[in-house]
Amino acid sequence: MRGHEDFGNRCGLSPIKIRRNLREVILDLVGAAYLKANLAAIGSKGRLIFVGTTSGAKAEIDYSIVMHKRLRIMGTSLRTRSIEEKATATRLFAEQVVPLLASGAVRPVIDRVFKLEEVRAAHERIESNETFGKVVLMIE
Repeated sequence: MRGHEDFGNRCGLSPIKIRRNLREVILDLVGAAYLKANLAAIGSKGRLIFVGTTSGAKAEIDYSIVMHKRLRIMGTSLRTRSIEEKATATRLFAEQVVPLLASGAVRPVIDRVFKLEEVRAAHERIESNETFGKVVLMIE
């Protein structure tokens, strides 16, 4: 997929920077195309959590990296959960994550913001696979 193969470079993840700025947890919403960069960016005893597969669900993994870094890899999906589990996840998100967003402690990555009148351009931007972050459509 175009736009995904240079993920490490787009994030500023040069090999030197990766060694200095490793991550404890990576939530991967993209999937296969990001696996190599995620394994490079994650630190020792890190957790890699697969949430989405927009770039594909199959990728080759180097077990020696996983073993050397003593990683924990897991996956999750709301789609397969019961109504009760979805309600609990929603409540916990509202209690634990929304306050972080509201305070600015956690900020979403925004690729580009479009006006409602630019909906066609926004859709084209998403289809291009060149986005890095969310594409936002503003309703004024």
